[in-house]
Amino acid sequence: MKVLIVDDSSFVILVCRQALEKSGYQVVGEAYDGVSAVEIAESTQPDFVIMDIALPRKNGFEATQMIQEILPKVKVLAVSAIDEDWVRDKAIESGCFDFLPKPFDTIALISRLDEMKDSLGDLKYG
Repeated sequence: MKVLIVDDSSFVILVCRQALEKSGYQVVGEAYDGVSAVEIAESTQPDFVIMDIALPRKNGFEATQMIQEILPKVKVLAVSAIDEDWVRDKAIESGCFDFLPKPFDTIALISRLDEMKDSLGDLKYG
C-alpha cells in the first residue's frame, strides 16, 4: 500500500517513514505544506495520506478536501497536536477517514493504517 506523509516536521516524517517501511508500507512521497501535499498526491496517487492539520500555505482540512476531489478513494488519516472535538469533527467533515492525536507512537499509527487498509477490501486504484 502506498502512503504519502504530510507534516511540517521533518522529524515526524522520518519517524513515520521508518515505521511504515518496517511494516511493509511503501512511502511514495513527503510534503511539508498543504499545497505540496495536493500536488504530490495527484502525481503519486497514494492509497493513504497521513495528514497533519496545522500546515503552512494550506491547512490539512483544505488539503484533504482538494485531495478528495481529485482522488475520492484515497483514505486520509488526520494527525494533530490539537486533540479537541472540533478538530476531529472538522477533519472528518473535510474528508478524513480517521483522526490520531499527536504525539502518537508508531504502533498506534500502523494499527490505524491497518484498520484503514481492512476497510478498503479489494478496491483497486486505476
